[in-house]
Amino acid sequence: MHAIELRDYQRQSEDGLRAHIRDGARNLILSIPTGGGKTVIAAHMMAECRAKGRRAIFVADRIALIDQTSATLDRYAIEHGVLQGQHWRYRPWEPIQVASVQTLARRGWPQADLIIVDECHALQKTVTERISARATVCIGLTATPITKGLGRFYDRIVTVATTNTLIREQFLVPFRVFAASEPDMSGVKTVAGEWSDDAAAERAMPIIGDCVEEYLRHGAGKKFIAFGCNVRHCEEMQRQFAAAGVLCDLVTYRSGDEARAAAIAEFRKPDSYLRGLISVSALSKGFDVSDVEVIIMARPLKSSLAEHMQILGRGLRSHAGKRECIVLDHSGNCLRFWSAMHDFLEHGASALDDAERRARAGRAPAVRLPMTCPACAHVHDALPACPVCGKMHDTRTLTQHAEGALHEVAAAAPSGTADRADFHAQLLAIAHERGYAHGWAANKFREKYGAWPDEPAPAPRAPTAAMLGWVRSRAIAFAKGRQA
Repeated sequence: MHAIELRDYQRQSEDGLRAHIRDGARNLILSIPTGGGKTVIAAHMMAECRAKGRRAIFVADRIALIDQTSATLDRYAIEHGVLQGQHWRYRPWEPIQVASVQTLARRGWPQADLIIVDECHALQKTVTERISARATVCIGLTATPITKGLGRFYDRIVTVATTNTLIREQFLVPFRVFAASEPDMSGVKTVAGEWSDDAAAERAMPIIGDCVEEYLRHGAGKKFIAFGCNVRHCEEMQRQFAAAGVLCDLVTYRSGDEARAAAIAEFRKPDSYLRGLISVSALSKGFDVSDVEVIIMARPLKSSLAEHMQILGRGLRSHAGKRECIVLDHSGNCLRFWSAMHDFLEHGASALDDAERRARAGRAPAVRLPMTCPACAHVHDALPACPVCGKMHDTRTLTQHAEGALHEVAAAAPSGTADRADFHAQLLAIAHERGYAHGWAANKFREKYGAWPDEPAPAPRAPTAAMLGWVRSRAIAFAKGRQA
């Protein structure tokens, strides 16, 4: 067995897990960003388990993840068996097993002293039934521990490093977002809180040509992963890429196990003739090809921040010569999740489930308003100029994304008496929350309407995203004026 050298944050993560286990916790989550080495940490823990004469089982829900984990164990010469269908590595006598959820559901669980669940945010009935008794130490691995209900099955969470931390330390690469076009999702049917795949595909079909054009513009020749709405949408993307001379393959349920495995194996080659893989969701979890430099988001998501973060993470792994990941967003997802996305990239998750996270954090996430450069389509925080092409923006307007639709936050505001009072009430709430000097709200009101607010002052009211955008636009305009 080869020694596994852990990075500092990986070792600290293990230490954090052990501390909770000593305190009596049995079901824990280890939150590590995509590309942070969750499988390496798991291999280290399983090797230690084997060295102590104990048994461990690594559980995943996809064949690709089973194969990746088995390959990692091979790299460190850790003997193991695989419980998945008729896998050639079926060795039930080995103390270390890599198993698929589906096979465990059919055959039952082998004895184990340690259970490691990959992508544990995707709650699987077979797993939750096994770990609910808390009779065995279970460690769930995930980059996005933000699924509702995780707190019912896991007791503690360990988060040592966030995505931005690993980007700053150069373990992951930074990313840039370009969003030239997106489908109009207004009125699209929803199923369980998400837009219907088939209905979304109908809206997304007309802009496939833009996906191809923007890839040729921003990432020509670079390896990419594209995410479509359904299989038909993915097939049409493949056809249009091929027509443009870009070879790519499909990884969908229609491909079949052998074809999927062959496509992925070819794509992993440094000199692969395949420039891209296209999928609906099969590649969004745990898929590891580090020289992917472009992510194409063509599948609109209404509310699934976790899925969005998983998709984004497919392009952040570091690789020799790779400086950044280019995200071509033809779904609106980056704009839709902009503020929540950046809050998670910076802070990660320190507690399970939304209510507990809010209580522990004691803060509301800062609202970040995105804007899209009209010249180069780069998406960035609201700034006087585009950080990519340098084009100066009109600071009278800011672009934001909320409730699934783009809105323009303009400098002008409604002039009716009720609207003016509501505007003043929101300003008072902002002044109180931020500790601004007395009179700030009145001055801002005057800046907007050219007159002082009426008396008596209304009760403060929580500001809307539009109001926060207006206040920020005034701050940017003021800063730009001082710089000039």
